[in-house]
Amino acid sequence: MTRETLGWLLPALFGLMFLAEIIGGHHRWRGGSAKGIAFALVGIASHAVLAAPIVALVLGFTFNHLFPNSANSLAHTPFWLAFPIMFVGEEFLHYWLHRWSHEWRWLWRLHRTHHSATELSTLVLYRYNVFWTVLLPQAWVGAIAVHLGLVHAFAASVMTTFLVNALTHTAYRWDLALRRLPGMNPVFNALEKVITLPDTHHAHHGLGKLAHARGNYAVTIFLFDVLFGTAKIPRARQERFGLPGRFDWREELFWPIVRKGLLPKEQPAKATAAAR
Repeated sequence: MTRETLGWLLPALFGLMFLAEIIGGHHRWRGGSAKGIAFALVGIASHAVLAAPIVALVLGFTFNHLFPNSANSLAHTPFWLAFPIMFVGEEFLHYWLHRWSHEWRWLWRLHRTHHSATELSTLVLYRYNVFWTVLLPQAWVGAIAVHLGLVHAFAASVMTTFLVNALTHTAYRWDLALRRLPGMNPVFNALEKVITLPDTHHAHHGLGKLAHARGNYAVTIFLFDVLFGTAKIPRARQERFGLPGRFDWREELFWPIVRKGLLPKEQPAKATAAAR
């Protein structure tokens, strides 16, 4: 699988899942779906317009000056070795970035856009502040991997992360449906401690007593949450989603350039605790 293939395959899969949610009646166009589409389009564009050029510039300068002969230097690394190292490493970095974004106030202001949606769906997958995309480990790990000649391992890592991310953000609670099948409950009881499922990620976005905004940070490898003590598994639907209060869309997308002063003065720990 090449970068060109990912360029059309990921948008196609995203579109199909979004269409399935529309057909299933999960989008209220007079509610947050129209705004969600606009936010998702801005998030997708920011990857190409902002994150990609910045990452390419920084890493291009670094490799040209510090490691001038490193291009394709790992191209002969076996896929079975390159893929797990890259995938687990990137997921580990994302866990900590995500966790810190709920603990550090300035990072929370960049990340909160992803949590302000009142309807959890595939659209939230790309609901970002434009500057958040520059911080995402996948952009940096991916650029390094391509430079070193690990294109196929990187493509497989991106596809794995995307599929799990999409399946955990979707409005469909397919995990609860599968649990009801004969013999599947024990399987999910084991699986939920290792892999992120809709149950745990919906809790991360939720509001109410079953929510867990201050935990369940992993994108795919939920074992990180289990090991670092941030896991909560409700095994139930969330009451609602979003954040307390209302925020200006311009600040959500473009903070810190746009500052409307709508974020309460408390630390992220208090702000996200209020969302439980």
